[in-house]
Amino acid sequence: MSDALLDRLLLPAQTGLRFLDAYSGRAIIDGLRCTLYRRRDRRALGVGVVTPSGVHHWPELAAPWRHELASPPAPPQTSHSEVIVEDRFDRYLPLRLPWPPEPDSASEHITSVMLSSAPQRNAPSGAGTVHGLLTDESGFPAAWVRVLATDTQSRTTVGMSDDTGRLTLHLPFPRPERRTPKSPPDSPPAAPTMAATITLRMFHDPDIGAEALAAAAQGNPFLTAPLLPGWTAQPEVRALARLGATDPFGPLRLEPDRPSVPVTEGLPPNRSELRLTPL
Repeated sequence: MSDALLDRLLLPAQTGLRFLDAYSGRAIIDGLRCTLYRRRDRRALGVGVVTPSGVHHWPELAAPWRHELASPPAPPQTSHSEVIVEDRFDRYLPLRLPWPPEPDSASEHITSVMLSSAPQRNAPSGAGTVHGLLTDESGFPAAWVRVLATDTQSRTTVGMSDDTGRLTLHLPFPRPERRTPKSPPDSPPAAPTMAATITLRMFHDPDIGAEALAAAAQGNPFLTAPLLPGWTAQPEVRALARLGATDPFGPLRLEPDRPSVPVTEGLPPNRSELRLTPL
């Protein structure tokens, strides 16, 4: 019996969450813990059960919360509960989701959510990697920045800085391109070009980072992760190529087994940061 058929049997009238790796686009099957909390007092209502294909759902909820699962999604500010997603293996950054979520158009009961790589995640084999520290205009860490990296083949990978501004972004390395398309027929094949360039777009709302810092100071682990609707709605900001100027940071070169580090020029030698400023 296929995993997809098992999902249909296990989730006849329940809402489920499926999580995808932002690097590969594949479903994350193991290692995730999804806890449903009541927003009013942060009481844990239950930890999600995982189907063979990686869908998290809550089959043992009490009647009032089961009714909420069958209700239409509420706006994030009015929903009564949230799901906090954590990775026991520290490969992905945490997220908070309002409950119930908006289902995918392709599935009535399953919502797919992309998870971004954590700074400590090992680079997948064959990936291009970007490491960096993102800061605001004053040099303070920019928490939970949404990053979009687009390569020359128009593929886009999403990433996120953590609560201290650290960014690790793993990207599928572009397919090799031949350098000499007009070579004579009897000449040896040209070596593939194993280097690539990507462009970066950044989206940041300082209030999201301030909320995380305040929650950490108060010892509240529930609010340190960003809430998904607000995270995706952050305004675009400019990454600076040079300090004291408005030049945007240009394309970034990727090479195999050599992480790229985007840096704003003009900073002291011991400050390898990429400064962000409002557009």
